Amino acid sequence: MFKQRLIKTVVYFVFAVIGLLLGSIVAISLAVIPVLLNIFPIVAVVVKVILTIVALLILGALTIKFINWLIVEPYRNHKRKRETEGSAE
Repeated sequence: MFKQRLIKTVVYFVFAVIGLLLGSIVAISLAVIPVLLNIFPIVAVVVKVILTIVALLILGALTIKFINWLIVEPYRNHKRKRETEGSAE
């Protein structure tokens, strides 16, 4: 069981790193377009704020899901298993 959770954790971490790299590429590509940024400087700020808010929301949701998966679910399963064993006696 631990090995499966460890593998899933590593996979989540790898995908998070890939997502950060892709997000960085998008942010850099937005910053590289000087013509658009010179004409509409507010566009860069708005895009960066939107990307930051979206990234924080996704990170928060994934953190809550990860904590639930790592700590809460095993505890509930163990508690449920213990209760069923106790009622059988």
